[in-house]
Amino acid sequence: MLAHAEPGAGAADGVVGTLNRPDGPALTVRTVTDADVEGLDALFQGLSTKDRRHRFFGLCHPAREFLQQLTRAEDEGGYRLVAAVAGPGGALVAEAGYAILPDGDGEFALTVAPGWQGWRLGHRLLGAVVAAAAARGVPNLQADIMAGNTRMLALLRRRGYITLAREELSEIRIAIGAAQPARRRQPGNAEPLGPLVSGTLASCAPAA
Repeated sequence: MLAHAEPGAGAADGVVGTLNRPDGPALTVRTVTDADVEGLDALFQGLSTKDRRHRFFGLCHPAREFLQQLTRAEDEGGYRLVAAVAGPGGALVAEAGYAILPDGDGEFALTVAPGWQGWRLGHRLLGAVVAAAAARGVPNLQADIMAGNTRMLALLRRRGYITLAREELSEIRIAIGAAQPARRRQPGNAEPLGPLVSGTLASCAPAA
């Protein structure tokens, strides 16, 4: 289980917890820094075609300005974590966080690299981000999810979510509760189950 430190708790170097993988190296989970631009770039470069489409709603690679904006999440009222292989210079294998929307909710996104999916890393990062949002008084986290992104929808369904909007069969706008208990779907209104990536639009650079 990821031990989450409340924002502002003064954890050394922004570290909020560690994760021990039974068959691999440990991960350090910490808040993002300006020095993570290259690591984020490599993380997104390493995504499969499907994962990239789910994260950015297209096949383009995010522009450097977008990566820099991710590292400035707290300066703009948001919050973002990265998971890095423990040790000096450890590669980033996941990122998760939110940016503040005009209505006070957070715009949530999450990425887990291929090879690191399937052992609840996304679940733990989501829990840490929701805890941070609750501590900061952010009432809900919203996200646009492609309908075919079944793993992300299944992850969010375990927490409970509501559908805010739907674009035919291609895209779903959802919200999960942070400062308030998550609102559950009513019986008879089950959502269809949509690789562990939730998306947000980004300025694009030419794909590598």
